[in-house]
Amino acid sequence: MNARTGALVGSNLVSLYEGINSQDREDIMECLLGAHVFASRHFDQRQDYSNWFFRYRTRLQSRGCVFVSPIIHQPQVITSATELDSTTFGVVRTAGSRTLAELTQAAWKGMRANDYANEFFKRGDADGVIGNIQAVPCTLEANGDINMLICGISLTGTVDIKDYDFWTETRPEMLLRITGGLYRFDRTAYAPYRAQIRSELGRDFERAIRQFPI
Repeated sequence: MNARTGALVGSNLVSLYEGINSQDREDIMECLLGAHVFASRHFDQRQDYSNWFFRYRTRLQSRGCVFVSPIIHQPQVITSATELDSTTFGVVRTAGSRTLAELTQAAWKGMRANDYANEFFKRGDADGVIGNIQAVPCTLEANGDINMLICGISLTGTVDIKDYDFWTETRPEMLLRITGGLYRFDRTAYAPYRAQIRSELGRDFERAIRQFPI
């Protein structure tokens, strides 16, 4: 893996900063995918994201992810892909650090996630869930700890259509919800679950991961 790695692991957009060794990287991605699979057994991620994300976070906290502080964000209407980028950057920076925010932005652009938003604003022809994803930037601190920001991003599209005498006005909007919090990845707490999680995932891990440069 590169020093700075981006990966889509299930619905987790993971970005790992330089200095995080290969064992920790593998453990983090397996832990995240394990939580994704567990939550998906109980709830449909697309149709019931609030309950899905609750199960996902609960599973992570029982597998070595120590909660530090919450993300505070009120649901927000946005009208452009550029606004989506800047809002996400601001929320992550406030909840974690500038480094975590830059990692999130790099992974977001590396996966070209804002292309979905651009297409929606360009076409503006459908209501409903656009997508749900967990952005997970990870940094190695000076004391050796690994900080992870579990940032649940939910996008719902609405299209306001007004009919006039000679034309129709269409105004697409997206409702952005960001939830989650800052966590510390506890290697010692995770270690007893490593073999179990790998066994449960089997070959799913290799099929569910897609790396890309950031």
